[in-house]
Amino acid sequence: MNTTSAGRTYVIDEDFDKALKLVRHALAESELAVTSEWDTTENRRGGFGQKPQRSRLLLVDSPILMFEAMALDRAAGALFPLHVLLSADGDRTQAVFVEPTTLFALRPPVGAAGPLEEMKSRIRAALESAAARSEAHHGKL
Repeated sequence: MNTTSAGRTYVIDEDFDKALKLVRHALAESELAVTSEWDTTENRRGGFGQKPQRSRLLLVDSPILMFEAMALDRAAGALFPLHVLLSADGDRTQAVFVEPTTLFALRPPVGAAGPLEEMKSRIRAALESAAARSEAHHGKL
């Protein structure tokens, strides 16, 4: 796993379609919902003469955690849902979890800090699980 300042990158040793299913399943097991998906393939440019690699942005949410965060301060709603970007990388897939509070150096409203950290923790665990499952499937553990 690589760490950047605004997010974390997880490598899933599966093609894009299989990795997408693994990630969706792992998120569901973590009681998270993919509320929307955007196909972002056309936004990514390949090299000269190459077609862009497939990519998809998943908007991940937990209605219960969002409700808990917004109960004390409705401004917390601006931090939900969280974003996970999946990108094909040959016969592997990269999953990048972007953490908005880190990206924009924000301090969440007091009531949102706990639920937001819980949601980020669940997303990280789900992506780690998807990456570990792909490694186990390919005999790399």
